[in-house]
Amino acid sequence: MDVSIIIPTYNYGEFIADALRSVERQTYVDWECLIIDDASTDATTSIVSEFVHRDPRFRYIRLEKNGGVSEARDRGFAEAHGEFIQMIDADDVIGPQKLEVQLAFLRSDPKVDLVYSDFVAFDGKPDLDASGAYRMDERLSGAGDAIVARLLRGNVFRLNTVLFRSSVLKKVGGFVTGFRYAEDWEFWLRVASKGYFFHFLDDPAAKSGVRHNPRSLSSDRESMSDHYLPVLQHVWCHADLSLEHRLRILFRYAMYMLDRIVLRKGRVIILPKGRWPFMLFVITTTGLLLPVYPFYKLQQLVR
Repeated sequence: MDVSIIIPTYNYGEFIADALRSVERQTYVDWECLIIDDASTDATTSIVSEFVHRDPRFRYIRLEKNGGVSEARDRGFAEAHGEFIQMIDADDVIGPQKLEVQLAFLRSDPKVDLVYSDFVAFDGKPDLDASGAYRMDERLSGAGDAIVARLLRGNVFRLNTVLFRSSVLKKVGGFVTGFRYAEDWEFWLRVASKGYFFHFLDDPAAKSGVRHNPRSLSSDRESMSDHYLPVLQHVWCHADLSLEHRLRILFRYAMYMLDRIVLRKGRVIILPKGRWPFMLFVITTTGLLLPVYPFYKLQQLVR
């Protein structure tokens, strides 16, 4: 198979048929779709079985216990045979020509490792003819420090908008299994730090649909905020970063940590692996920034 499509799911039986139908309707047909069921307790199995029975390109893998979305995606990576990887969240969809258009682009330009296109947000039925939601500052093409710098300001790449070469995984690895939130942001930061080339393909035929779902992990703002610091710590410890970006991370970490401690905005989670060397740098940075912290917050309020 040229393309391996990976769909992790946990109790998304009410949405997953839409995701699978969007795969089924692809104009590009040489794909496999791996549905990784993270021990769902709803009707997911019976819904997915209908697709598996009528099309052998669908494969259903059920995990024995719930391990989180990162573990499910990594299992999908391990089972994938495709030269290219497409990830889809179980409540999202992709446009019918997405694989065809993006795959043609990747094959036409060997220097590009990851291509992504626009998306539309939806509640009920997606209108993929609507205007895309990516802002101009999120339409990135390039590699290295420029991509890392933008990502440090916040995640840019919606998972199902991206198609990438599976060779990326051999060097970067998969998702961090302990992360249930902000795991995709951490993954893209590691990919960007390795110098892989991203390209925004502005082609309406390659759009995706991202559902407004109050049950989605990204809708849990508190947990997402809790994982901001662990992501920065893990990237600082494990990504290939320039000195400039290491300093940027320390600054962001220190300021965010002070917000959570001084302003009581939430807990501070510190990962055990590599914590002492990292925290030594954090404590030093925090000590240097502490005298200017009140003025920095005041400036933010004035803005």
